[in-house]
Amino acid sequence: MPRGGGEADFADARMGNDMAGDPPGGPSNAGGLAASVPELAPPFSRGAPVRIPELRNVALTRRVLGLIDHPDFQRLRRVKQLGPTHLVYPGAVHTRFEHSIGVFENARSYILALLKDREFAPAAEEGSLLAGLAAALLHDVGHYPFAHSLEALHHKGLAAPKHEDLAADILTGKGAGGIGLLLEKEWRIDPGRVAAIISKPPQAQDNPADAMLSSMLHSPIDADKMDYLDRDSIHMGVPYGRNYDRDRLLASLRISPRNRTLAVTDKGKISAEIFIFCRYTMFSEAYWHHTVRSASAMAERALEDFRTRAMPDGKDLARLLLSSSDEDLLAEIARRSPASSSAGRILAHFTSGRRSLFKRVLSLSLVHTEAEYRAAYEKVYALDRGGVHKLEDAVREVVSMLAGFRLHAADVIVDTPPPGKDRVEEVDVLFGDGGDFSPLSGISKIVEGVGADFVKVVKKIRVFVEPEAAAAAISAHGKRGVAEKVLRAILA
Repeated sequence: MPRGGGEADFADARMGNDMAGDPPGGPSNAGGLAASVPELAPPFSRGAPVRIPELRNVALTRRVLGLIDHPDFQRLRRVKQLGPTHLVYPGAVHTRFEHSIGVFENARSYILALLKDREFAPAAEEGSLLAGLAAALLHDVGHYPFAHSLEALHHKGLAAPKHEDLAADILTGKGAGGIGLLLEKEWRIDPGRVAAIISKPPQAQDNPADAMLSSMLHSPIDADKMDYLDRDSIHMGVPYGRNYDRDRLLASLRISPRNRTLAVTDKGKISAEIFIFCRYTMFSEAYWHHTVRSASAMAERALEDFRTRAMPDGKDLARLLLSSSDEDLLAEIARRSPASSSAGRILAHFTSGRRSLFKRVLSLSLVHTEAEYRAAYEKVYALDRGGVHKLEDAVREVVSMLAGFRLHAADVIVDTPPPGKDRVEEVDVLFGDGGDFSPLSGISKIVEGVGADFVKVVKKIRVFVEPEAAAAAISAHGKRGVAEKVLRAILA
C-alpha cells in the first residue's frame, strides 16, 4: 500500500502513544539522548529531504549528506540491488544506493523505538547511536555487482570477496579522502566500530550497545530486511514483501534480556510472524522463481569460470568489482573471455542486447514423495563444487544424445540454492514487563512451518540447459521423457 512522505513522523507518534510511559526499569532520559542526535530529530528540523520509492521522504543532515556524497557511497548508484533479476522482472533495476538510504531511515525508527527499552537505553550513548545510524547507512558500502553470485561460490569452496569484509576495508582505510575520515571528523566516531557493527553478528560485538545495534542489521526482523522486502516488492511489481503491519512492528520492538538482540512485545507477535512469512514468500515466488534462478545460475557460472581461468589474484578481483557497474563487469568478463570459454558462451546469452536464458528440464525438492526424486535431491545437495561439475558432465552427455548434437561444456548447469537463506533465526517475544519471554517459533506454528517449508518446498535443485539444446531434446522426447532421463543420469 502506498505510503505518504510523512509516514515516519506518524509512526514515531504512534510509538509514543502505544508506549506511553517508560517500561518498568526503563529510561527517563531517552528523549534527551535522542535530542542530542540531530539525525533522530523530526524531519522538519533535519534538512531538505530526498525522496525514494515509494512516496518516502528521507530528511538528511549535513553530515549524512556528506557520507552520501562521498565517492565510496556514490559508487552504489551503479550496483543493482538484485543483479540479473531485471531480466525476469523488468522493474528490478533499483540500486544499493536507494536501498541504503531506505535502511538508514528505518534505523531511525528502530532506534527511536529502542530508546524506550530498559535494556537498550541504559547502554546507549550519543556515540553508539551515531555508530548505529552510520552502520545502517553504510552497511552495503562494500557491495559490488553480482555479489551474491560470487559469495555463493565462496560457500562452495572458491575464494571470493565477501562484501562485509570489503566494507570493513573501505571504512578503515587510511588513505586521503577515505570515507572513514568523515566518520572520524564529522561524526566523531571510530570507523572500526562502524565496520564491526556491519560485519560481525551481535554475539561477536565488543560491548552491549554495539551488540544491540548489530542486531538491528542482523536479525529476522532487522532494518535491512524491512527495507529490501518492501523495496524489492515495489520494483519487481509483486505484493509479497509488503503485507505486514510496519507501524505495529516498529512500536513493539524491544531487546531480549536473553541475548541482547531484537525482540518484540506480545502485541507485535502477529506483525513479526507476518514479516517472517513475507520473506518466505519473496524467496518462494520472486527471488527463487525458476527463471530468476536460471539467470542467477548463469551469472554465477560465468563468474566462476572467469575467477578460475583469468583472475587468480583476489586483490585484483576486488579492485575490478569495486570499480564496475553490473554492465561494466559483464562487458569486461566478456572481453577477457574467449568465445569458446564457459564465460564467453554463457554471457553471449544475456549481453549485447540478447536475452536467451537457460531452460529448466528438471526440478528436485523434498516435497516429492517418490523415493528416486528424494534420493537424487539428497545426492546432489551433498556434492561439493567438483562433484557438481562431474554430475553436469554426465547430464550433458545424456542431453547431447537427446538433442542430437554435442553440447558445449557450459550448456548444462545444476543449480543448488545458496546455503543459509533457509535458516529462520530466532526472535523472542516478551510478555508483561519483559521478565517472561518465549522464542517466537515456540509459540507460532506459522514461523515453525516457514522453516520446515523453506527446506521442503522452496529450496529446489534445478537442472538448466542451453535453450536450443533444451528445445531440441524436448521436441524429440517430450518434457517428461527428458526429465526422466536426466533423473537417471543423476542417480547413476
